[in-house]
Amino acid sequence: MKFISLKLKCIILWVLCISFNTNAQTINTEWATKINQAFAGVDKNRVPHSLLKDYAMEFTDVTMYNGTLNDTNYVSRGKLKSIYNTLVMARVKPTVTSLINPKVFDQNWNNLRTENTIVLSGLYYKYSQFKSNAYPNYITVSNNKLYDKYTNGVWQNPYEVKQVFAVASPITRFKGLAVTVKLPQSLWFTNQSSAVQSVAIDFGNGNGYVTMPFGTNYQLQYVDEGIYDWTYKLTLNNGQVLYSRSRIIIEKTAPTATWSSYKNQH
Repeated sequence: MKFISLKLKCIILWVLCISFNTNAQTINTEWATKINQAFAGVDKNRVPHSLLKDYAMEFTDVTMYNGTLNDTNYVSRGKLKSIYNTLVMARVKPTVTSLINPKVFDQNWNNLRTENTIVLSGLYYKYSQFKSNAYPNYITVSNNKLYDKYTNGVWQNPYEVKQVFAVASPITRFKGLAVTVKLPQSLWFTNQSSAVQSVAIDFGNGNGYVTMPFGTNYQLQYVDEGIYDWTYKLTLNNGQVLYSRSRIIIEKTAPTATWSSYKNQH
């Protein structure tokens, strides 16, 4: 919540002072109870896209994955799951378009993995967060609870809209110079499906970007083993382009990976 004012951040954290020493289900229940107390006076119907980062238990800083590449925002399987789980926790309503239970998300990814094939998963969401000057300009606080602010009867909008784009491979090492790659529609999660024009991937083999329609197989061939950056390009219908990146080790050894060894690489 680094974009929120220090005082408002401290107020939220104070309200959320609870002990997390039990199982994950209990943690989520306690968090939901406390966060709802903190946001008692906030009209959740006004939250853009029904996702509020400041409402979430953050497993990672999703603002790092805004479509601009840098040396610190490579996406692994674990990082993608952390981004996804943060979005799930950011829901201010019980359901949000395409967000499913994290356990189901994980199971679906595992079920679609096969030998000698890298099955990608990715997401693109718009979400909201408090403006840096939300308190006291757009949000009021009373008895350690947040409330919408009205000036002369007019609601003051405390939110700004952000976006997150991330794609990852389920493994970081592959044996063999030839590999099939695909991104199934069922492993693509977004609340902006009508805004997406295409997804393309540069596999770092000198051939540039290859458009990857959802569900299609792409036969990737490397000449040499090595460490390769896979760069993912999301083109929106409005012309905006977002990027994500992951890293994979390709080994020259002939494909000998068994289903069991492949399955355990996550």
